[in-house]
Amino acid sequence: MKFSMPTAAAKSVGFVTLAFFSSASSALAQGGVFLQQSNGVVAIQMESTTAPTGWSRSTATAGYTGDAYFQWIGSNNFFNGGIGTFGFDFEVSTSGTHKVSIYNRHEDPDPTEANDTWIRMDGGAWKKAFSNMPTSVGNWTWETRISPGGGQLTFSLTPGLHRVEFSGRSNGFKMDRVHIYPSSVGGTSINTPESPQRFGTSYCTTVANSTGVVSTLEAIGSPVAARNDVTLHGFELPQNSVGYFAVARTQFFFPNPGGSTGNVCLGANIGRYLGDVLSADAAGEISMALNLAAIPQPTGSQGTLAGETWNFQFWHRDVTLSGGTTSNFSRGLEVTFQ
Repeated sequence: MKFSMPTAAAKSVGFVTLAFFSSASSALAQGGVFLQQSNGVVAIQMESTTAPTGWSRSTATAGYTGDAYFQWIGSNNFFNGGIGTFGFDFEVSTSGTHKVSIYNRHEDPDPTEANDTWIRMDGGAWKKAFSNMPTSVGNWTWETRISPGGGQLTFSLTPGLHRVEFSGRSNGFKMDRVHIYPSSVGGTSINTPESPQRFGTSYCTTVANSTGVVSTLEAIGSPVAARNDVTLHGFELPQNSVGYFAVARTQFFFPNPGGSTGNVCLGANIGRYLGDVLSADAAGEISMALNLAAIPQPTGSQGTLAGETWNFQFWHRDVTLSGGTTSNFSRGLEVTFQ
């Protein structure tokens, strides 16, 4: 098969013939899914993950946001957290006290019954988070208190990556979303959109480009295929370098195809975004929104379904140490959609 390589000046198309051979690829994990801070608030819908045993993904009670909410249908666990655990990785850019507010609901006429969950931050001790105001019965509420003490649930966070986890405590307790935000800002609006996610796994051994580093890809948006909200972002590229994304369902490894400095990390049946030739900006970055209903393939565009995995790579023009013209590739990015 052939790859079309755009030229740096006119972005015209030439042809370089590539041969693909099966070889072990080198997988370099780049973390899991985590959520980025947006306008000071990290907003996470519970249904953005799979409900583990003991939790029910439900739409039976009106007033929730997003697609659904989680309800603990397991037994009461009043003494120890850790049963039916699920969680989310997220990042913040500010240090200090951050409030954690859960949009929750409980139905027992006694506001102190069926009104709580276990929560912990960064693998620390499990804490009881609850709502118990009389007005919380039979209503969705942002009230989130901590036991012992009864004050607003907070955690002290530093800039960077963190993980919040929940586990079942009181049968019947419902959780729709969680917001994490600095104590200096308001963060309890149900109109706050869910924060975008950075996701995908970087893989494959590749070669440094003319900047002296290897270019890398990430996916921003949502890994839920039905939402069709994914933007590919590439960085550490040479300034003004021209190229395009390629995609395949499988991973292979083939070094220096057609005289390229870099390595191909995609398997057979490679699709090419020839209609979306991109030029890196002054920071060496490029971005492109995907249409998950039309992933290019040699036999025509294909849609993306939950559970499918696609692999992406960016091919771009580059220069050699002597000033000659060559091409190079980013690391591969493996994305499994939910």
